[in-house]
Amino acid sequence: MGCYQRIIVGTNGSESAQTAVAVAGEFAVRLDVGVSAVSVWKEAGRKGTDAAWAEQNTVAAADVLLGAGVTEVTRIELEGTPGALLLEAAEPGTLLIIGGGSLGSSKARLLGSTANHVSHHSQTDVVFTHKIPKRWTTVGLTTDGSASSLTAVRRGYDLALALGARPFLVTSAKTDDDGATTLIDVEGEIAVDDPELFGRDVLTGVPAAEAICNAGWKYDLVVIGNRGMSGPARLLGSVANKVTHDIDTNLLLVNTTH
Repeated sequence: MGCYQRIIVGTNGSESAQTAVAVAGEFAVRLDVGVSAVSVWKEAGRKGTDAAWAEQNTVAAADVLLGAGVTEVTRIELEGTPGALLLEAAEPGTLLIIGGGSLGSSKARLLGSTANHVSHHSQTDVVFTHKIPKRWTTVGLTTDGSASSLTAVRRGYDLALALGARPFLVTSAKTDDDGATTLIDVEGEIAVDDPELFGRDVLTGVPAAEAICNAGWKYDLVVIGNRGMSGPARLLGSVANKVTHDIDTNLLLVNTTH
């Protein structure tokens, strides 16, 4: 489908990482791309986090990926800081996939959550996984009508088609009519081949970030642009920041700022 040239999946052998690996396998098969399974140990010689531990993680991940039908798998074991090294591995044109379980934990963020670091510094698109759907049926494309959100909508639309899922345009508005107007404008701006594929979901009654998180159960994957994920905006009520940390379904954070 041309969305991405390769998938990078981070694994430390945890249950959250196993979810990420499974999702990476499904995405790679649908997109017909290869996967690099990356495991990083923090200190050489530290029990449980040495080179052998990292190799065990990538071998297990490779078995899952090959079993899912991925035709080309590369194993990478590195020593250092996981967040920084995963970002280095995620070259332009790749999709980084990691477990998102720690994003909702204040304690994990304070202690140096890898997912938190990646969410604020990635130069490529990132999927934070929370579950493995039995079938990819719905993808929620969040938009406020801005140019940056249109970039995220288009990226998410292409991925939805690759997954065989129906794309839903999702917006938060004061009224249903305001939201419907926004979504009609968005459809016209992105000019897809078949706009009839779109479902529409207008969320009202609560602030945008809360509304999107509350509606997350409807979607196997929610897509949002990363505007407001860095700099002062993340401390001033960024919708993307709150959604990234609070949503409990799979999230594609699209880099719309670089």
